[in-house]
Amino acid sequence: AGTVVPIVASGCSTNPDTGRNQLMLVGSDQIAAMAASAWTDMKRQTPISRDRGLNTRVNRIMDKIAVSSNRSDQEWELQVFDTDDVNAFVMPGNKVGVYRGLTEMTENDDQIATVIGHEVGHVVGRHSAERFSQQILGQVALVGAQIAVSQSDSLKQYGQEIAVLGGAALQFGVLLPYSRQHEYEADRLGVDYMYRAGYQVKEAPRLWDLMDARSQGQRPLEFMSTHPYPQNRKNELVSYINARGYDLV
Repeated sequence: AGTVVPIVASGCSTNPDTGRNQLMLVGSDQIAAMAASAWTDMKRQTPISRDRGLNTRVNRIMDKIAVSSNRSDQEWELQVFDTDDVNAFVMPGNKVGVYRGLTEMTENDDQIATVIGHEVGHVVGRHSAERFSQQILGQVALVGAQIAVSQSDSLKQYGQEIAVLGGAALQFGVLLPYSRQHEYEADRLGVDYMYRAGYQVKEAPRLWDLMDARSQGQRPLEFMSTHPYPQNRKNELVSYINARGYDLV
């Protein structure tokens, strides 16, 4: 405990965009440096779209979201990957990947803006650095618990079982729900950016209807997942959009 408290005290900071206090044991620049090689590998190993019209369309949306999120002064790299995957992601260092399959499933630019706004929301929310910091703290706590078990005669005989349970508690009680919180926050930020950029925010809940219809029977229980169920995300967005007065959904 004496080791963890100073780490937490020195690693907390307030996010200027969200106003939320965050555990930040590493900086976004450090995380970006770690991810650089992964991004290079991704581009080398995954087919890249050569469809000029599609690339122009997606990059135009990216540019508008960058402006509406007040991040147009930063360097962004967006890559459209030529696979059927219905997915998108963002890597530290403002690297955004969008798969052709996602653009084919969506019905309009507004829904693509929902996805890109969400990915930019992860960056603004500093989620990569925060999650990595949470994992560091979790490992420190596990090491401390294992030391305590090894020094206790009554608990020593159950050391292996406690270590396994500790890992499960960390995984399902802290890290995965934490990730789901990030998803909801990125959804809300993405809708903010959509609205400012002039996109139809009612298309954000519609996107999750499409995702829900496509993923029926293909996803794990929400408790075991890093992402909330599509219908839960839709419901949260409907409440948020109505509360903000962006639209009546």
